Amino acid sequence: MPQPDFFNINPDVPPEENLQDRFKRERSEWTTKTSEFGKSLRSVLDIPALMVDLYSERQRAVEYHHYIMSILSNVNKTYRARYNERYDFYSFKSQVRYPNETTKNTRILHELADIVEQREQLDNHAKFMTGTISTIDNIIYAINNRVKIEEIMRGSK
Repeated sequence: MPQPDFFNINPDVPPEENLQDRFKRERSEWTTKTSEFGKSLRSVLDIPALMVDLYSERQRAVEYHHYIMSILSNVNKTYRARYNERYDFYSFKSQVRYPNETTKNTRILHELADIVEQREQLDNHAKFMTGTISTIDNIIYAINNRVKIEEIMRGSK
């Protein structure tokens, strides 16, 4: 049974790029962005532009996280359907009898290894995006403190 292609949303990405490589590239891009945001806090003069960038990138990150979670939901739905089909097969239709449920479950998970791997990769990437959003939130919070430090350094209060 062919897997639905939930991941083909960007025509600029080469089709031979697998999910693991795609997520690695995207994590690198988001890490670079957050690093640049942190560096922009050095100068108070950069803060107005930084705030615009932070809020727009945060929104992009939230939307992307939601997109990843919706894909994960679809993959989970497919996984559950395939798992149930294989479980019924091995429980009632197969000529092979398994000594216990663990052996049967192991067999099913082995057969569904491709979709289990997709689930794990999507879950990992969703957790990364949650952390990225949290980092951006922390930088937004740090802007106020950075402005206060600059005021103290200039002797005003």
